[in-house]
Amino acid sequence: MTLLKMKNVYLVGWLAACAAAGCSDSADGPVNTKAAPTSSGEDPYASGASLSVPVTVGRTTYVSMTGPRVVEVADSKADVGWDLAFNGAEVRTNSGISGPGSGGAFGPLDVGTFAEDRAPGVPKLSTDKAGGAFASWYAYDGASHALWSRYQIIGVKAAGKWFKVQVLSYYGKRDGAVVPALYQLRYAELDGAGGMTTVTNLDATAGGTAASPDAQSECLDLVTGARPRHTEAEARASDDWHLCFRRETISVNGGVGGPGGVTAARLGPAPAGDGDVGAMKTKTADTELPAFDAVTRASFDGLDFRGDHVASVFDEGWLAAGSAPLAPAPGTWLVRSATDGTLYFVAAARFVGATATGPGTIELRIKPVLR
Repeated sequence: MTLLKMKNVYLVGWLAACAAAGCSDSADGPVNTKAAPTSSGEDPYASGASLSVPVTVGRTTYVSMTGPRVVEVADSKADVGWDLAFNGAEVRTNSGISGPGSGGAFGPLDVGTFAEDRAPGVPKLSTDKAGGAFASWYAYDGASHALWSRYQIIGVKAAGKWFKVQVLSYYGKRDGAVVPALYQLRYAELDGAGGMTTVTNLDATAGGTAASPDAQSECLDLVTGARPRHTEAEARASDDWHLCFRRETISVNGGVGGPGGVTAARLGPAPAGDGDVGAMKTKTADTELPAFDAVTRASFDGLDFRGDHVASVFDEGWLAAGSAPLAPAPGTWLVRSATDGTLYFVAAARFVGATATGPGTIELRIKPVLR
């Protein structure tokens, strides 16, 4: 059998290897169920400190989890005294390309997690990075800590050409072992005569789960097929790639992603959390090939092609899907302090005065937790 047809077998092997290496299996993964307060009407976030955070569109409000308190910040790229930043519907952490801190986050975890006093084991805390059309390419299985491709089809405009791209798997094989962040994908030029190209074992391992910014990972030139290797800083400064792969993140060389002017758009609606992971497990590269073949250039008419923007782990799950005015999605977020590494549970209990574009005043609940 091919690698892609054997994905389930390989995942079992990878999970066994992860267990042998000491990976935690106690995490509650992202959920898509609308967890409600307890049947007795108790506040599920009552164990946290309450902080009112006034948020407007176009002006950023900064929060320090120490206290907690709202803080004034003159230069977010130089100040480590903030942990979370709110602007309209966006939430950022003081990490990665958003700020100089050592912050990061994981979630959403189940509502009930907030009542615990110890942080659950999670695969990693994500830092802010360049993201865009590829941001929701996978569904996360919290039971196994595995990533499953949603087989979304992404349109990419690069080097004056149009392409369609589909991620097939996050897992590859190296020296007989299953390895995460060895991508399998396929792409084709729209209206081109070159046919479909399949890419195997594209190396996004970046040195392991810690993924140091100074570790190189592979990028991809959709025209030539070249796979240059870059650190995060090198990729943002280079125009020799169109797509770049680093652990679970796929960037395009445009916007904050790089200087290449590449833009992209996703076919279909944004998924609501990870509740579709069960359905994703039934899909294979073969079952999704007809849908890929059917996509033409006209399939992308009217879509908004953009370069990457600043993305955080909050983007895909902190708001209730389709809410207007905006409403918080029930859930708990594990957030790391930008200064001393302390872990906190964070939840948005409710919005007051929300509109279709902003949450108004957020009633935020925050509490420190043990590792």
